[in-house]
Amino acid sequence: MALGHFQQTSLAHAGTLLQGGFRLGVAASAASFAGGSLGTVLGLGNLTGITENIEKSTTQAGNSNMPNKVVANHTITVNFELLELWPASFAAIRGGSLDTENSATASTYISGASTANTFSTGGLNILSAKSFIFENVTMVDNASATTILVIYKATIEQGVVFTPKSDHDTDPAMVYPFTLTGELDTVRTKGDQLFYIESELGV
Repeated sequence: MALGHFQQTSLAHAGTLLQGGFRLGVAASAASFAGGSLGTVLGLGNLTGITENIEKSTTQAGNSNMPNKVVANHTITVNFELLELWPASFAAIRGGSLDTENSATASTYISGASTANTFSTGGLNILSAKSFIFENVTMVDNASATTILVIYKATIEQGVVFTPKSDHDTDPAMVYPFTLTGELDTVRTKGDQLFYIESELGV
């Protein structure tokens, strides 16, 4: 059943609909993204989910019966998937200290190959936090409008996942999902420690 005309409305802020996907990049710190850089571009992929997580606790002052809600923990969960089997991207996402990665190095296990891209992992090590950037470009009135999301400090939440497909699958390309947890960068000022959004939409 169609809504009556009296229930229809228009955008309160023109040109603020975010459409399409994002380009993905990673760097040692958010400062690397200044001036339009995406750091190390992670290649073809999809940003599939972003969730800001706010865990609350309460405090009760004096003889008040109305406890104040306070933020006990503040994180962000980011889910994305890559389509390119590129070991250098995997190592960058995982912090660079967890793995051993080489491009075009001597092949060990592939018979008849002189060089190969290699990625190995395993062992107890530090998970180094990285900064991540996600860039969207949306067309508004025949002009492009860019939106940037920067996660200041994030680490992987899971290891590499491989889900092989049939050669005859409708889409036989395998995807590689990643989950990040962004945590507070306490070196930054309060109110600007978790993530940052910058957008030309509606400007």
